[in-house]
Amino acid sequence: MQNGGQNKVRWGELDEDEGEDLDFLLPPRQVIGPDDNGVKKVIEYKFKDDGSKVKITTTTRVRKLAKAHLSKKAVERRSWSKFGDAVHVDVGARLTMVSTEEIALERPKPHGAKQEETKSAGDNPFGSKGAMLMICRTCGKKGNHWTAMCPYKDLAPPPESFADKPPTDGPAAASTTGSKGAYVPPSLRAGAERTPTDMKRRNEENSVRVTNLSEDTREADLHELFRTFGQITRVYVAIDQKTGLSRGFGFVNFAIREEAERAINKLNGYGYDNLILRVEWATPRAT
Repeated sequence: MQNGGQNKVRWGELDEDEGEDLDFLLPPRQVIGPDDNGVKKVIEYKFKDDGSKVKITTTTRVRKLAKAHLSKKAVERRSWSKFGDAVHVDVGARLTMVSTEEIALERPKPHGAKQEETKSAGDNPFGSKGAMLMICRTCGKKGNHWTAMCPYKDLAPPPESFADKPPTDGPAAASTTGSKGAYVPPSLRAGAERTPTDMKRRNEENSVRVTNLSEDTREADLHELFRTFGQITRVYVAIDQKTGLSRGFGFVNFAIREEAERAINKLNGYGYDNLILRVEWATPRAT
């Protein structure tokens, strides 16, 4: 009994000893939870600098990580001995190693690339010696397209006409042409019966306007529809630049006016692609 009284600490003795650790006088640390929602509370006590006691409550949420289901083969691979840069790495530190080696990738050429290059070189009329020089008689471009396939025959302004000029002697004109050595289209040669202006006017006179077309109609469709009535020189369908769909109208040019008239009589009011077509003569453009 005497030994128990000697071990008991007195408050008077504690006040005299300043600077000592008094944490053993604080209540013990309490841990509450986690509950069903995973909330965990920790209650602690400590002394402030002025000697007052403070209660600290820390609330945290505990979440369980999902368990990964590994196959037996994956577990066996983890037991393999390490090699390379992963020899001194812990088991769970880094399972995936990134190789620092530079690997150069060579992209193979697509099949038939050399054949296409050879073919494109062979199609060039200027690539081989002795090739025929292709010159358009309408626009005068060299090696671009044939005269029948000229896209500017109805859009480009006609060249200067010689219809109003006084006729020149055949030998003199021939000598002038021969001295320059330039190619002169037959329509511009001396004694030509028709000028490009007359040809353009003739194409406009034989032009047919087609309206009430569907959005899916293309130039090939109009050509297939009108080719049974005669020779077609040009087909055009107005396309919306934003949507890429047909604007509902187009033009078809015939070589002979009688063929164009027959097409108008047959196809005006004709049902095509669930719509009723309206076919009429196109209004000539003002010159």
